[in-house]
Formats: sequence, structure tokens, C-alpha cells
Amino acid sequence: MFRKIGLCIAAMMMVYPVMAKAAFVGELELLPPGCEASGNCTLGQEFGFVDSGNNGWMAKKGLLTDGASIPPWAQPIVGNPFEKAFIKAAVIHDHYCDRHVRPWRQTHRVFYDALLESGVSKSKAGIMYFAILVGGPKWVKLVKGKPCALGFSCINKVEIGSSLPGAGIALGEESDVFLTRPSTYGSAQFTNIMTKEIPALEQKGEELQPEQVELEAAKSMAGDIYFINGEEIGGDIGGKVEFK
Repeated sequence: MFRKIGLCIAAMMMVYPVMAKAAFVGELELLPPGCEASGNCTLGQEFGFVDSGNNGWMAKKGLLTDGASIPPWAQPIVGNPFEKAFIKAAVIHDHYCDRHVRPWRQTHRVFYDALLESGVSKSKAGIMYFAILVGGPKWVKLVKGKPCALGFSCINKVEIGSSLPGAGIALGEESDVFLTRPSTYGSAQFTNIMTKEIPALEQKGEELQPEQVELEAAKSMAGDIYFINGEEIGGDIGGKVEFK
């Protein structure tokens, strides 16, 4: 089944031109039946998505999911984590947030694309996208000897916990080392940003574009190390991780 879904995604990527319409591949099967009530489900089969940039994304059979891409603050607005309109996007998004296969910006953008393909309005999808850009998990690959953006001294060492509160490290699927930060939906900073920015985003209605969302998120997070840097950042981690 995994090979079959993979071939389907590959075929769609060959047929669709760049910036083709996004599309899901396969059927989302959550097991055991009724698992949504407990908040703990397992994928019964491989489930994929081809985004608007022609990139294939796949969540494997057996993946555990709790619908975590719908944070508690948003549930009164959009429904519970297993709401039909959002669960497909959440499954794909969470799978790649946990594995750091692609950069955090690209991973969060696929959530927006998947929401639209699920039938969510541009207005609501844009607000969800803004929230995940601001409060969602972040990661950046650590590369020895590569300098950071202007204003950050981390060529030789990144002091986890002291210089970057809340930061951690994680290994990618190809043994790459990442500087990471978990979601911050419960923080005062996130609450303040959402309170300030959401009314203006809501006013744009269905004219709200993802590029506008990305710009506003970057303004709101000015000075944040993950927004300042690209996909990679230089440095060792307090001498605890060696780069061969």
C-alpha cells in the first residue's frame, strides 16, 4: 500500500504543472472506529497530499495522531481537533512537524494548502495559517562553521536554554541535527499577537492571501531567530554535539 500511494503521488506530480491545484491522495482512515472521542487515533492506511507547489507529502500507515494542529485556542472557532474540515490537514502537518523532513516554513504552508483543499474558507485558513506561523513549532538545521544572521553570535556555539530559552535539539531522519522550539500557543506572546493582529486579518475576508499572512507573521515575530534565519544556522551546541 505504501508503494502504491507513493506511486500515485509521483504520478500526480508528473501530470500536474508547477503551482497545480493541490489534492489529497488516498483516503483518511482513523482506527479504531470512534477513536476521535478519546483523541488518540491511528492511520489505517497511507495517506498523502500534493501541495500547490507540486510537492508530495505522505503520512504512513500506523501513524498516531491526536489532531494536534488544531490548538486549544482555536477549537471554539473551528471545532474539535478531529473536525472533518481540518483533520486531513492536521494529519499531514503533524507528521512532518515531528520529522523535520522539510523546513518549518514549507511545512506550515502545507497546512494552509491542505485546509483549502478540505473546503475551509480562505479567511479561516489564513487565520489558522497565521497562528501556526507565529505559535507553531520551529526548527533550523545546525551546520558547523556557517555564520548566523546579523546580530546573532553562534558561529562556534549555541547555548541551549540560556541564550535561546525553550530551545532543544533533535535528529532528523538523515541524522541531521536541528535546533528546535516547540509550539508556544499557551504563551503570553502568542496571545498578545493574536489579539492584536486577528481583527485586521479578519477584515480582509476571502481576499486574504497567504503571502499577506506570511508578511504579517514575520512583522509580528521581528527579531525571532527562526524568522531571521533561513533553513540552516551555524554552530555547535554547547560542546554536546560533535559535527564530523
